Amino acid sequence: MTQDIAEHGQRAQTQSRVARERIPLGQRAAYSPAEFAALFGRSPTWGYRQIYAARIKPISDCGRLLIPREELNSFLARKAEYNPAMVGGVV
Repeated sequence: MTQDIAEHGQRAQTQSRVARERIPLGQRAAYSPAEFAALFGRSPTWGYRQIYAARIKPISDCGRLLIPREELNSFLARKAEYNPAMVGGVV
């Protein structure tokens, strides 16, 4: 097989090193909306809803939505004490 490819002047297609090695979520510089949601144990839809509600500002000029790690940290920094009355519960 490799001789056939070499005879025709074609190179074998191999995946780049980046495509083969998965970077753990905790070490990523940016996340897809689904990966962002997975970090919180939520569905991918939840990740997109955070974007549409303007709670998260993604990078969109690279052809796909990516959420920078700084946005994740900013999102976590806005934590507040849980108050059931604010969510619609009865106190």
